Amino acid sequence: MSVNIGIHIPAAFPDTPPDTGQYKDFFQTAESLGFHSLWTEDRIFHSSNFLDSTTLMTWAAAVTGSIQLGTAVLVLALRNAPLLARQLSTLDHLSAGRIHLGISIGGSPAEYLGMGLPMNSRISLLRENISVLRELMTGEPVTHSGQFYKLENAIVRPAAVRPPGIPIYMGGQADSALLRAGELTDGWIQSPFASPDEFRKSWTIVRQGAEKAGKDPSQLQYGKLIYASVDDNPDSAYDAMGNFLRGYYGDRADVRRMSAVGTPEQVVTHLRKFADAGVETFMLGVPNLDVGHLERIANEVVPELSQ
Repeated sequence: MSVNIGIHIPAAFPDTPPDTGQYKDFFQTAESLGFHSLWTEDRIFHSSNFLDSTTLMTWAAAVTGSIQLGTAVLVLALRNAPLLARQLSTLDHLSAGRIHLGISIGGSPAEYLGMGLPMNSRISLLRENISVLRELMTGEPVTHSGQFYKLENAIVRPAAVRPPGIPIYMGGQADSALLRAGELTDGWIQSPFASPDEFRKSWTIVRQGAEKAGKDPSQLQYGKLIYASVDDNPDSAYDAMGNFLRGYYGDRADVRRMSAVGTPEQVVTHLRKFADAGVETFMLGVPNLDVGHLERIANEVVPELSQ
């Protein structure tokens, strides 16, 4: 069993969000403890205090030196692809090529309305955004005539540090989204709502999407977003995670379904089921910026999953 363990950064807070110093300590501790990566979540409108995904990645990049950074996931259909290309071009350069882009087709009707975007065209918008983003990140002149963008010799430089560009991974659970992940992107991220058995079935569909597109499915990357809370008192672990998840997902948050909570042994047992199902990279969502909690995960969970 060989898995990568990353941390999904808390970004939604019903009350006052943490300050810059707390985030700096959190990011630097995660790097010093040897975690594989840091991942941010994304929304445009939200009732909680919600910190922007690309801005959080920028702050993480500024105070770390080697840990991988990514979004899990950014709602790409709500973004302007040329503007995002400029932001990611800069961030990838300043971070020395550490950026990964997890994307989805999510978003609420209010977000599409507020952004002036047609929600009923979100699949077409997602596809064109991926295409335009990939083209612009090469640093070469781009001429493109599509449904949403008209570009004439458009140039965004510096180009992505790693040719042919920043790796892009698709989130989603519907069969159509899984097929698109294999067809359009470099891999797939499973949501926290799904089980190990669903991971196996979904991963098969992602690979089918790649094969239909003439791609080698063995080159795809794949990961799992799941929340994790470790405490010697399982009830305390559950309460901490429940408070956080309800702040982000609202009343639909199902702590048991979306999380590995409890003692270190209970958390390892839960996560190992996903590792046995084939998960390659975990994005462990933690309920707060407690660096002591990070240390417990690094010292009592990660070694058991890496054996």
